[in-house]
Amino acid sequence: MKMKKYAPLLLLFLLTCLLLNTASADAAKSVYRVDRYGELYDYSGSPVVPIRSNVSAIGPYTFYGVKTTKFTTAGNPYFKTINGALYSKDGTLLIKCPSEKSGSFTVPSSVKKIAHSAFMDCTKLTSVTIPDSVTVMDDRTFKNCSLLKRVRLSRYLSSIPSEAFSGCSSLTDITIPSSVSSISSKAFYNCQSLRGISLPDSVSKVGSSCFANCINLGKVRLSSKMDAVEYSLFNNCTELKTVENTGHIEEIEGNAFRNCIHLKTFSYSNKLDSIGSAAFLNCLELGTVTIMKGTRHIGFNAFNGAASKFIVDSSNPNYSSRNGMLLNEKGETLIQAPINMDGDLDIPKGVVRIASNALTGGHFSSITIPEGVTWMRMNQFQDCDNLKSIHFPASLKTFVYYFGEALNLKHLERIVVAKGNPNFYSQDGVMYSSDGVYVIFFPSGKKGAFRLPQTCKTIGDRMRYNRLSSISVSSNSKYFSSTGGVLYDSKGRQIVCFPMSKRSYQIPAGVKNINYLKKVKEDLKCKAIKVSSKNKWFSSKAGVVFDSDEETLVFYPTKKKGSYKIPTSTQYIAGDAFDDAHELTSLTITKNVRRSRFSTFYFRDCKKLKSISVNQGELNYISMNFTGCDKLAKLTFPSTIMTTNLKNLPTGVTIHGWKNTYAKEAAENAQGKFVSRGTIPNVVTGARIKKIIDKYQLSWNASSEASGYQVYTSYSTIKDLKGSGSTSCFIPEKYSESTIYIRAYKIENKKKVYGKARSLDIS
Repeated sequence: MKMKKYAPLLLLFLLTCLLLNTASADAAKSVYRVDRYGELYDYSGSPVVPIRSNVSAIGPYTFYGVKTTKFTTAGNPYFKTINGALYSKDGTLLIKCPSEKSGSFTVPSSVKKIAHSAFMDCTKLTSVTIPDSVTVMDDRTFKNCSLLKRVRLSRYLSSIPSEAFSGCSSLTDITIPSSVSSISSKAFYNCQSLRGISLPDSVSKVGSSCFANCINLGKVRLSSKMDAVEYSLFNNCTELKTVENTGHIEEIEGNAFRNCIHLKTFSYSNKLDSIGSAAFLNCLELGTVTIMKGTRHIGFNAFNGAASKFIVDSSNPNYSSRNGMLLNEKGETLIQAPINMDGDLDIPKGVVRIASNALTGGHFSSITIPEGVTWMRMNQFQDCDNLKSIHFPASLKTFVYYFGEALNLKHLERIVVAKGNPNFYSQDGVMYSSDGVYVIFFPSGKKGAFRLPQTCKTIGDRMRYNRLSSISVSSNSKYFSSTGGVLYDSKGRQIVCFPMSKRSYQIPAGVKNINYLKKVKEDLKCKAIKVSSKNKWFSSKAGVVFDSDEETLVFYPTKKKGSYKIPTSTQYIAGDAFDDAHELTSLTITKNVRRSRFSTFYFRDCKKLKSISVNQGELNYISMNFTGCDKLAKLTFPSTIMTTNLKNLPTGVTIHGWKNTYAKEAAENAQGKFVSRGTIPNVVTGARIKKIIDKYQLSWNASSEASGYQVYTSYSTIKDLKGSGSTSCFIPEKYSESTIYIRAYKIENKKKVYGKARSLDIS
């Protein structure tokens, strides 16, 4: 009777506690911090923001990352609101527009100043009108207003501040009033829809990177009061074609027009004193460059990857030009060859030095280096992809090569060294040391069959990039051997160089090292690789390379097409076996494949790979890397694999797996979809271990849902115990210092479904 009497009171008490706890939890999520000076400097919580009576100032980043719909100021003596936006009490300062404000916004005519970040991250605003009463805007005014298309600026605005419109990716055009005298750095940075800009003659300074990354900016008019094009001002403006009113420019700073790939013309001022480093780098369509008599300094790489011709005023005391090339004042140093010059590049006599990037990216079909040049580097010819021949002088003493350089010289067929050079000679289009011992420079566009001289001892990495169909060497060579058009070491044990046009290959009997194939795999054209039946180290099956007993899959061919199922005889997969398997579409990992110590399966640049399915078996952990696998759409894992380490998964991948494993988490991390194959048994309880003489006894509590138990290490199964009552076993002493796992399994559809594992350390 007493319990019935007090039941309503008890229920009321419990409900009150629940409400208080909920309120406490909500309060814990909200932040409202005001410092001792009265500045609200940190806020998170309700989108309706109350400006309390003790707040006398607002910090510039107080609402960063907070979605706000409106502000309220009841009882506050310093602020007021108009249509939900926050202003000073007298209405002269616009402090903050709610971030969720959408559509159009008109600033009231009472406003004289717009505060720091006032519209920052208002991603739903499309247009803003600023009245002529406004004379000042603070930094980052409209930063990241990604839908903002139109802004009407005040006719009395004195300057445009730093990052004012940075990230306004929908802004198509803007009129800058004649009242503006300066525009600060990054003011229009990354305004990707901005198509044209005209700077009024009132503007005397435009800050660095102001228009950088405006990828659709096509036309620009500079102000007559500007004397400099600041650092990175138009960097990456890839559609910029025309720059007007440049006759007064005295300095073009570094990176100013870098990567303006469609810039065709630029008028160089008589007043131009300095052109900074990389100022016109990669201006691929830039035509004739005229260096006027007053230009004193041209920075490193200023015109690298640019121009069709250089003309230097004959009165210039610092530079000169011959045959359309830019030289120093004495004509001894080639500073830049115009990349858009087609045909033969005959560097003028008298040149004894060639700047490091003077030739890179050129369209030349041949290059002749003049007598007097004594030193060069191979990468000075980088990306001259039309180049067919190079002619070196007798004066060349030093030629520098850097290991592994990919120069993109796919058409280079011939290298000629002038007779009489005491350091180098050429034979059959290949450059050697004077004694014939070293390959110095191999033309990577050379085709067909090639025979290495008997004197050659070292080729290093110089023939890695080739278009040969076969490579041979004299049978009298002390240093190399050749079989089937492939070059090997003298004993035939390892590959030294592979002809990259070869489409089929059989590993000979003596070869025991194929690391070279892995190094050049990306460019291999082989669909299948066979192995001699007499080879003791490797075997092949269906064109795939294994170790001798097919226990380990070693190498999957680059061009082998379609789906592939790993043979059931295979227990291990080399970590890099599937790297650059460009034509592989799907893969099945079969039940006997085990985990290798510290091994990750790499599928880098498997460009057509769509799915991988792992069969239930020995694997209980799997690590995979999918860099460059953009088409991967589906992964399927068994219940045995509790833990996955999946790197660089493409966004949206679907993972089929079991609940309570890491499969679901992996799918979520990739913003993909998880498809459940079922629920695994719970983790076993009461696990314990005891040593009895020379063995360890493991025991645990029975699980009502178990059909049996598995005892295993990270690499192999120790015991498989059938029956729910089998709750103990002995394991040998050899497992000391190991981590042992115990898990239950149940039988569903005649297959085992494994549960979560309990770990025990034996130490």
